[in-house]
Amino acid sequence: MGADPPVGEPPLGVNFSGGAPPVAPSPAIEDDLDVVFAGSGPQARFIKDEGFDVLPLYEPDPGMLFGNIRRGNLRFVPDSEIERMVEADLAIYKEVRPAMVLTDGRFSAAISAQIAKVQHSAIVNASSTEYRALPYIPFFSRIPGVMRAGGVGRALDSINLKVEMLVFDNVMGVFKRLSNKYRLRRRVTATNCLCGADLTLLADIPEYFPTRNLPADYHYIGPLTLKSSMPAPAWWPPDPSRPLVYITMGTTGMGEFFRSAAELFRGKDMTAVITTGAQASIGATPENVHVEPYMDGDMVAKRSDLVVCHGGNGTIYQALEHGRPIIGLPTIPDQEFNMRRVEALGAGKALSWERFRKDPSTLMAFIDEVSADVRYSQSALAVKKILGGYDAPVSAASLILKSLGGNR
Repeated sequence: MGADPPVGEPPLGVNFSGGAPPVAPSPAIEDDLDVVFAGSGPQARFIKDEGFDVLPLYEPDPGMLFGNIRRGNLRFVPDSEIERMVEADLAIYKEVRPAMVLTDGRFSAAISAQIAKVQHSAIVNASSTEYRALPYIPFFSRIPGVMRAGGVGRALDSINLKVEMLVFDNVMGVFKRLSNKYRLRRRVTATNCLCGADLTLLADIPEYFPTRNLPADYHYIGPLTLKSSMPAPAWWPPDPSRPLVYITMGTTGMGEFFRSAAELFRGKDMTAVITTGAQASIGATPENVHVEPYMDGDMVAKRSDLVVCHGGNGTIYQALEHGRPIIGLPTIPDQEFNMRRVEALGAGKALSWERFRKDPSTLMAFIDEVSADVRYSQSALAVKKILGGYDAPVSAASLILKSLGGNR
């Protein structure tokens, strides 16, 4: 933690859970506010490496959570888990006495912060809000594009959005039930449970994830990607005469993928860098394949010709910030949604997990196709130019301080 706050001034509580850790606050902010992190899981090591303590905070088992999501189970966690998370939140608020709670992927925070009457801000992707302009599950995707032109397409999307949100909110009715129980001023639903009760920071750009009817307390800030100070491994840099493919599956990848992907490069005149997130031991690999548990993603993406990933937003934006095209192998609906947007922008292609498992060689065919077609790189570079106009850490800090200013 930072220095003690002035007498009578409560600290700022930053309640981190899931996703990539936000960039550490600037010294000017640290001089004025005490920043406290809370969470659990292996990702906490990145925060600790920056010199912060991390208070333990209960979180649902990731295997259960991602297992439900991969199976398409709309009831992604039991009601009892949400209630337990709310209780854990309230206990830590009592300990920390935050002036504001800032969350990233904490389902319970919009409820618990309102119960405790604490300001709540959240970092979220536009796809996880009720104001997204595009359907999460495109019911009408098989209707030909020519028939969806103009107002017809917009009307279909509007119907699609209303139906999918209605279904999701009723299947996960625990959020509405708790909202009614505690008479929350801002009703929380399954659709908006990741958003802020007072301030929502959209870690996106509208060109990638458009919205509609966005309220005044929702703000696009641009992507917040992990900026690592991790030193390069001894073998870095790779052979500059060969094309470089960067392969990473975030923290939701599976060991079988890494082993299969590594073998695809045997005898190929290209280099692969694979980061496993410490999720698997691949064993012996071809000499042109380098495997590490973690690496500085910006360093690798900058040198790469293309990025192969799971379709997670953080990795997608990291690739696009360097103008690199993407091949995505999504395993959960969020990632499928992300890759549909990448394809719409012309910056990459999606390969279904089922197709890869049946025939891993299809990944190399995709790599060859995307590498050979300059249009993918041109589209990725166009997005890079747009991203250059954003400074998410500065924008987020400014909005947070402005929000706090009215209550200090």
